[in-house]
Amino acid sequence: MVCGLWLVLTTIGLWVTSTYSLLPVLASEQGAEVDYAFETLFLYAMPVFMLVIAVLIYGIAKWRMKEPEQGDTFDNSNVFSWTWFGVSIALASLVFVTPGLTGFLAIRDPPEPDVVIELTGVQWHWDVGFPNMDMTMEAPTELLLPKDKVIRFDMTSVDVLHSFWVPAFRLKQDVIPGEISSVTITPTELGTFEEDPVFRLQCAELCGTGHARMFLPVRVVEPEEFEAWLAGMGDGGMDGMDMTTTTMDMGGDDEDTGGMVLLQPAMPGSSEAGEVSFMEFTAPDDATGTWVICCFQEAGQHYEDGMRATLIVEA
Repeated sequence: MVCGLWLVLTTIGLWVTSTYSLLPVLASEQGAEVDYAFETLFLYAMPVFMLVIAVLIYGIAKWRMKEPEQGDTFDNSNVFSWTWFGVSIALASLVFVTPGLTGFLAIRDPPEPDVVIELTGVQWHWDVGFPNMDMTMEAPTELLLPKDKVIRFDMTSVDVLHSFWVPAFRLKQDVIPGEISSVTITPTELGTFEEDPVFRLQCAELCGTGHARMFLPVRVVEPEEFEAWLAGMGDGGMDGMDMTTTTMDMGGDDEDTGGMVLLQPAMPGSSEAGEVSFMEFTAPDDATGTWVICCFQEAGQHYEDGMRATLIVEA
């Protein structure tokens, strides 16, 4: 009875996991090894999990009692104990060999890169550099990557531990202050963050109060478009946030705000504990309604207790 139920449940479980993917879209060559590892572990675990479920169902159906009573005494079975021990050792050894050892060997020696990108983790954004062009973007709004090109990311951090993770690429790599860590990715599918949020460079290591918003949209494009984008950046058309400006136009003609101009405080690193950073605020002549100014602590500032200040001014 138990064996038949176990075989039925295992068959159904394996059919479901092989028919319906539980993983997000895969968009890198190296990520295939990660997906293989997940699928293989599902394959190994399903018979064991369904055996437990089959025994549980059988026990509930056969020995369920309305009133408590003294049950029968069962002697230990050496055959069952040794069989369970042997199967567990075999499964553990199999996991060690594949996907463990085979996956490690598959990604241990990455090919020579076509593109090298330097990433710097900063609370709470990513700085992106292209060493071959001697060019760096501070807190860019988007990162373009070429399809079917080998890309090596050389990464470090200037403050705390961060972690590189693009869900569509699968691989994850810690970004450690004072050290250079690398990961090699070959994008295989076109995609954008707007179409699928798995195309984003997300910090995957808790790094402070702004950890959740420390992500960078990624767009995978054809190599020709990437080269044109790179050339445009070299000509001064850098797509990113200007970290040297003191103003940011928030736009809008809403009657309640009359448009907004948010003036940022001093640059990160210039404010010490006990000091006050000021910002200028100029409202348009026709402004009406309520205006809000927010001062947020950024990387390098040393406000005590992570101060957040909000000022509401009637225009």
